[in-house]
Amino acid sequence: MPEVEAAADEPVADPEPAAGPDPEPEEEPAAEEQEVEVAKAAQEPAAAGTEESKPEAPPGETASPTVDGLAGGTIVSGAVKTKAAHEIELDLGGGRIGVVSQRYWGDDPAADLTRECVLGEVVNAAVLVREDHKGRIVLSRLWAMQQIAWVGIARAAAANEAVTGTITAVVKGGLSCDVGVRGFIPSSLIDVAPVENLQALVGREVQCKVVEADQTSGRLVLSRKAVVRAEQRKAAKAFLETISAGDEYTGKVVDIQNFGAFVEINGVRGLVHTTELSWKRVQHPSELVSVGDEVRVKVKSVQVPKQRVNLTMKLTADPLGQLKVGAAMAGRVTRLADFGAFVAVGDGIEGLVHITELAEYRVYHPEEVVLPGEEVWVKVLAVDRKRRRVDLSIAQAIAG
Repeated sequence: MPEVEAAADEPVADPEPAAGPDPEPEEEPAAEEQEVEVAKAAQEPAAAGTEESKPEAPPGETASPTVDGLAGGTIVSGAVKTKAAHEIELDLGGGRIGVVSQRYWGDDPAADLTRECVLGEVVNAAVLVREDHKGRIVLSRLWAMQQIAWVGIARAAAANEAVTGTITAVVKGGLSCDVGVRGFIPSSLIDVAPVENLQALVGREVQCKVVEADQTSGRLVLSRKAVVRAEQRKAAKAFLETISAGDEYTGKVVDIQNFGAFVEINGVRGLVHTTELSWKRVQHPSELVSVGDEVRVKVKSVQVPKQRVNLTMKLTADPLGQLKVGAAMAGRVTRLADFGAFVAVGDGIEGLVHITELAEYRVYHPEEVVLPGEEVWVKVLAVDRKRRRVDLSIAQAIAG
């Protein structure tokens, strides 16, 4: 059978530096590398004992650098020749026979090997530096699997590709993940959002990016968050290309700034400027929305190359369009200023009654005529939809 030299000591490349949000392949932001540093201390208990020490000859036996021409650590392939509960024999070709005991088969040292393989099945195993009393080459399937896994991890790290593994346990500071060798996923790198029930992930197959790999110490730090985020970005990019001006969606408010609120729709973030939150005047977005709120929005414009989406929450017709100059209507005084009184008329419309329009006589202070909360009769003097301004008059409404 052909023999394959294992790159047991092959150096493991560090992950590529973080890049921008969109270039392919997707990469983790640099900030997450700092999160890994914080999580390193938490990994130590999880990583303890994860590295399988190189098997040595039993007491009383002298280890040799080679066995039947095969150097220790060499990975060979052989077909299962015989099997028993405690060991299996492999036909290595050229008249050489190898043996793998329960101890060196897998994670369970008490496994019944008759159930682990079938006759004729090809098995990879690493050569140990000794023979048994029957002259058979002692092999370790577990050691070979780990060497092969480390080679794959190194290649994935160098290419910034994901590795596939299974979550095996919840440990201090995160999760333990089996990717051929035992890896650690810090809590901060499990998902893009905090995961409340880590136990629910145990047994699940996941894909992770390699954040740190050191075969010598057996240290392996993984990030499932990097893969989840890359998938979300890919889906968001595809969705962005389907968005058109005029489309309406339900999104979630994810951030609030002085100039507006950011709403996420299927992974795409759009901005609702403060002036687009409502038809009425808004001083700060927090007056109308909070982070986590679900809101209905309409797309105003899309710039796919810049990944910019402008949204509006003004889904109904402009109420100012319903006002007609010369019309008289009831209103309620909302606040007073030195120069006049503000009166609410209609749905969310606030107009100004200048101090000269409060009464037919000269008024020095608005409170001489009206007070906040008072119902009044006003006449529409002017409507400026661009400046969102309405001029009203109490004096002319009374005069008829």
